[in-house]
Amino acid sequence: MKSVRNRSTSQAAPLSSVEIPLVLYCPGCKGGLTKTHEEYRCEGCHRAYPVIGGIADLRLSPDPYISFQDEYQKVGALIEAAKRYDFEGLVRFYWDITPDVPPDLKERYVRYVLGAEARGRAVLEEIDTHAPKQVVGESCLELGCGTGGFLVAAQSRFRNILGIDIALRWLIIGKKRLEASGNAARLVCCNAEHLPVRDEVFDCVVGIHMLEHSQDRHRVVREAGRVLRDNGAYFFSTPNRFSLTREPCVRVWGVGFLPRPLAGPYVRLLKGIPYRHVRLMSAWELRRLFANPPFGQPTISLPRISPAERAMLSRGMKILVSIYHALRRVPVVSTLMRLCAPLLQVRGRKRRTPLNEPPYTT
Repeated sequence: MKSVRNRSTSQAAPLSSVEIPLVLYCPGCKGGLTKTHEEYRCEGCHRAYPVIGGIADLRLSPDPYISFQDEYQKVGALIEAAKRYDFEGLVRFYWDITPDVPPDLKERYVRYVLGAEARGRAVLEEIDTHAPKQVVGESCLELGCGTGGFLVAAQSRFRNILGIDIALRWLIIGKKRLEASGNAARLVCCNAEHLPVRDEVFDCVVGIHMLEHSQDRHRVVREAGRVLRDNGAYFFSTPNRFSLTREPCVRVWGVGFLPRPLAGPYVRLLKGIPYRHVRLMSAWELRRLFANPPFGQPTISLPRISPAERAMLSRGMKILVSIYHALRRVPVVSTLMRLCAPLLQVRGRKRRTPLNEPPYTT
């Protein structure tokens, strides 16, 4: 890809001229994009972005877990496999061609993907519980949408839905899910730190279990605020660093209580697998991340564990979840539980920043 960072004021190419009048811009210079047969090209900086499997790849940097070249090879295999498999078969095929993951984790990851639609519905219910009225609107953006479970759940709320993810391979699988459900959401591969859309275009921004994987979560939050309309709703969830349960990605106890440099060696010692590009946050860190304009006073709360997630747990853990659900409704107890609960969520509304208020800081 060639990059010459000159700003352009030319008209950008629409993502969809019929269903979603969303205009894409160059994530590097915010110049206009022109779509050719197999790519988007920025008329300002002349950077070219390929369209692969019908999905625009507008990334400025690759997924930290895999290089551009290696991912394109895997994506090619997924595109061919999608002609033979249904959605679940495609998910299992992906893990078949990813041999460095232990079998027990593979099956857990498969179940997690298959339960994404149920978790998406639970997220909408959770937002509704605390919102003054049911969150609906013209448009919704999901950051780190993965295989599109929330996008399917959100189609009854929003006319225009955009899902973005840094992992093109997951978007190819997600496209299969959307096609099977008749969902009109659009998928774009890009960095959440550099969103290829203009300011204030979404009524709702959601990020489910993606902040802990972000390379620059401060920039991710700033971008979320930039593209959210005034009074728009935001909702993010993330594992708690100081949870008393096992770390959800690698299923190891006590990872978050260690100094961050020791987490990787500790996981490799116990599990024999790498632990990279994951930065868990505590309730205090999460509040500090959002406690700047335009987010004002974010609300940190304890999420409800969805039935899909409970189905993945042992009998003993299901009993603990029932106790957790009862205790999270008790105000004083829930405040203490935020210190060590498995998951945290932050929600609120964007407010306009007064002219005399200092800009967003990190």
